[in-house]
Amino acid sequence: MALATPKQHSSVLALLLKRYVVGELAEAQLFGLSDLLDDVEASATERAAFARFYLEALTEEGEVPLPKAEELTALLAFARA
Repeated sequence: MALATPKQHSSVLALLLKRYVVGELAEAQLFGLSDLLDDVEASATERAAFARFYLEALTEEGEVPLPKAEELTALLAFARA
């Protein structure tokens, strides 16, 4: 898998913010996602990847609960190995 460029990072984060501004993403979802990624100390690449995954899941499912920090920590540890 190729690493995402800074432009790709900002694109997915801009899309996330856009969905929040137009009312397609609740405040709790946006800030919950931000807090979760801070809690697990995700890198910029991991943040962008998870934000992209989360947006795709929302598009497909309509509503998607955020994982618990412990779950995401375990997932990131697996991905980093």
